[in-house]
Amino acid sequence: MFGVVLALLAALAYSLSTVLVRKRLDESNFFSACLVITVVGNVILWPLTLLFINLRTVNLEGVMFFVLAGLLAPGVTRLLYFKGVETVGVSVNTPVFATYPLYTSILAVLLLGETLVLENWIGIICIITGVVFIERSLAKPKTDPRKIPKKGLVFPLLATLTVAVSHIARKHGLNIYNEPLLGVALGYFISFFLYILLLTFHFSFTTQNSIFLGRDFRLFWKPGLCLSLGWLLAFHALSIEKVSVVTPIIQTEPLFILLFAYLYLKELEHLTSKLIIGTLLIVIGVMLVSIR
Repeated sequence: MFGVVLALLAALAYSLSTVLVRKRLDESNFFSACLVITVVGNVILWPLTLLFINLRTVNLEGVMFFVLAGLLAPGVTRLLYFKGVETVGVSVNTPVFATYPLYTSILAVLLLGETLVLENWIGIICIITGVVFIERSLAKPKTDPRKIPKKGLVFPLLATLTVAVSHIARKHGLNIYNEPLLGVALGYFISFFLYILLLTFHFSFTTQNSIFLGRDFRLFWKPGLCLSLGWLLAFHALSIEKVSVVTPIIQTEPLFILLFAYLYLKELEHLTSKLIIGTLLIVIGVMLVSIR
């Protein structure tokens, strides 16, 4: 029962982090949010990793898979995810991104030899139907004069692909070297390295200045703290409860996103009936797809 509570709290922490980012994006940009959240995560996760992991037993092959997985997610995935939040809004971006278990299941069948049962196929149908509902909900925005571009859906859709491939790579790494905390910490470190490279060679002086002067840290340190807390709660839940119980609970995150968006983002987000129905279908579908 305690594991169920921890998984529920993890979903709450994830959703609260995303909503807090959305509230501040108009004052900054998606890249600054990604960088600050990653810095906060490194500050929290690495001391725990050094405290609880015996680095003398590190398996280099497993670490290489963790690095690859981390480059894809949170690295590239986080950029695409928050760019999607910036473009189409959190209430649309999150449920579309939540479809990633569909791609993970397909890749698991193709690369790991797993099979899909009837519940998985029903879940796939629910997910596809839910995405169609969400796409239709973008057709006629009723309150925001800024029309939400359907092309913006490409960001969460690409994020689902990168996180799905990341899960496969991370699974291979854990099969070789079963240290998930180190895997997460390495993912945060390689993501930080990627963002520093992008900041140095791609983003403008204005973006660099706002980050180094601390303005963006003041805007996004709270989401970074919530996201890191979510990671820790999720891993602790998995350590004391079955994966088949914890995973579906964490995947209720889009429902909490809708709740927080309704409570705190009324001036920024508009929730339609199609969006709500689509989100519910995706959450149900993801739970069914996750059944093994």
